[in-house]
Amino acid sequence: MKTTKTQAVLFLYQTLQDKGILKKNDVLAELLINSLTFKRYISELRCYFANFDPSHDVVYDRKSDTYFLQKVY
Repeated sequence: MKTTKTQAVLFLYQTLQDKGILKKNDVLAELLINSLTFKRYISELRCYFANFDPSHDVVYDRKSDTYFLQKVY
């Protein structure tokens, strides 16, 4: 689906909230974006959490090739 940057970042955030994980390849196919754009959007989420909700962060798990929302203590 064709989306704006804002819509895509909100989609990522909602998916993390609802499912707990993001699979990069699934997101690339769903949003019709490339890998570099995906990384930028993940960076936007990380910046958001750093500024407005420092108790959370988006973490990448190399073993499962997924991103998840982690509570930071």
